[in-house]
Amino acid sequence: MPDADAQPVDAGPFGKWLAAMRAVLRGDRDADVPCGNCIGCCVSSYPIPLRPEDVRARAEVPEAFLLGRTGSGERWLMGFREDGRCPFMNERKCGIYADRPQTCRDYDCRIYAAAGVVPDGERPVIEQRVREWVFTFESDAQRAEAAAVRRAARFVRANAALFPASVRAGSATAAAVLAVKAYPVFMAEVAAPPEQLVRRMLELVREFDAAQ
Repeated sequence: MPDADAQPVDAGPFGKWLAAMRAVLRGDRDADVPCGNCIGCCVSSYPIPLRPEDVRARAEVPEAFLLGRTGSGERWLMGFREDGRCPFMNERKCGIYADRPQTCRDYDCRIYAAAGVVPDGERPVIEQRVREWVFTFESDAQRAEAAAVRRAARFVRANAALFPASVRAGSATAAAVLAVKAYPVFMAEVAAPPEQLVRRMLELVREFDAAQ
């Protein structure tokens, strides 16, 4: 969703991105983002969940930045500096890039552009890049998929209260992820009660997650 004042940045072919993003969400691969000189996700006050497999990253985190375990108890949460920067950022570079947490490997802010949303909170650097991304389309089928992803995200945003609390559908990130996982529900304009569409989306999300 580039705005008139943004300098366009090539996000790549939408179809290839969508297939890759779904693979990332399944845990089949890391995200491959053409960041260029953007370090938005590293300077935007993001607390980073450290998964059990993030052994090397966890060992490098200064104790002052460990915020404790998450609700499940399986993950630690890594905080950020007062200016919002990741504690591993050194002069615009990641000090543990080869061993960075899986959460960082999965992050792709193009998902917001694809869904037509911007991240929650005050994250101006990421918001700017989201507005700059421009996808290309190699077929009408890709355009239809892109439209379906946006319809799905709009639906989630408008009907967040109908989703289970555990889904956290009120957040922009959750709306974008749900849209990418369950966009087939919206490949055509549908005239169905919102509750029915929520059930169908959740069914597709369960099927998607079960394939991991």
